[in-house]
Amino acid sequence: MRLFDAPHIAYFLAGLGQILVALILWALWLFGAFAGAYALPPLPVSPIALHGFLMIYGVFPFFVFGFLATTFPRWMQTTPPARCAYRNAFALRAAGLIVVYAGLILGDRAVVLGAVIMAAGDARLVAALIGVYRGAQKAARRGVMLFTFTLIAEVAGLLLYAAALWRGSPVSPLIAIRVGLFGFLLPTLFGVSYRMIPFFTASVLTGYRRPLANPKIPMAFLAASASHALLASLGWYAVLAALDLAIAAAAWYHLALWARRDVMRHGLLGLLYVGYAWLGMGFALYAVRDAGLVMGYQALGRGPLHALGIGFALSLIVAMATRVTRGHSGRPLASDTLSWVALLGIEAAAVLRIAAGIPALDHLAPYDLSVFAAPVAIVTLLPWAARYAVMLATTRREPPS
Repeated sequence: MRLFDAPHIAYFLAGLGQILVALILWALWLFGAFAGAYALPPLPVSPIALHGFLMIYGVFPFFVFGFLATTFPRWMQTTPPARCAYRNAFALRAAGLIVVYAGLILGDRAVVLGAVIMAAGDARLVAALIGVYRGAQKAARRGVMLFTFTLIAEVAGLLLYAAALWRGSPVSPLIAIRVGLFGFLLPTLFGVSYRMIPFFTASVLTGYRRPLANPKIPMAFLAASASHALLASLGWYAVLAALDLAIAAAAWYHLALWARRDVMRHGLLGLLYVGYAWLGMGFALYAVRDAGLVMGYQALGRGPLHALGIGFALSLIVAMATRVTRGHSGRPLASDTLSWVALLGIEAAAVLRIAAGIPALDHLAPYDLSVFAAPVAIVTLLPWAARYAVMLATTRREPPS
């Protein structure tokens, strides 16, 4: 078991564990809050702000940093980051997250300290990746500058969250969650999708004509996603509805541009395309919600947020982690039953969470439908996570085919 043979091994292993821990904690809180199964202990942070932090900053960066630290050098055909850089960065991030969990008992100051330690670890790896970027040929850098901005936004979001929790701070921790989602997570995953989905498709389908990539498109998505966060903070919902509809249309345009009728016949491609399809759905739901707010009524609640956070982000994480793990452990680049069970469970959880924001549907269940979303995700993710954790930790490492 050699955790630091490649950056993705330790990061993915921690991410697999953290998905389950974060979801289990949230499920326990939901059962106590909505089902009244037991009394809830007091928390030093609001449950919603804590849940958002643990998912956006506690789960997804493990996969994003592990993936990018492994693939950045391959994309730019240059020297990978030094082992000590990503090993030390991982140690700081993991230690900081442990301190955050301890802070649930010790108090908000420990949560603040943990977030700062996590930011220090992530900044260490960001600096190493910027070094990789600067060491590459100019032509090889095209299309990867986006990740410099999004990873810096992730570090800034962690520090903003810590500042928001400092007693007397006028900043809401939900602003840091918004920065993490719209400044880091969504633009990063779109950038990875824009680069890798056509590449993967061309490597599998005979006669596939890969569309020409334009490095300005991922940067435009970053600008649009950041604008969404700003407009939502300002409450300019009429403008926001038009923007979100435009983002949804652009996402679906690229889906149609990349796809062919037979992509679903190839399991790994199917995982990627199903996950990516949620991007357009999430922003379309946001446009519906925005239009409702303009007309003076609430619609969908946090459903659009979870369409993006669960449907898009978590589905793509499963797809990408499956492909990278199999490729770098010398296995065939093909999906398996556990991967599809995990993906379909995520889709079901996303649908349940969206339905929880629709009163006519939510009232059909004895409890808030959110109560059922987390257990569905946990039950279906657990076998996949266990299988791929063993695969990461014990198998012979080989370059991906």
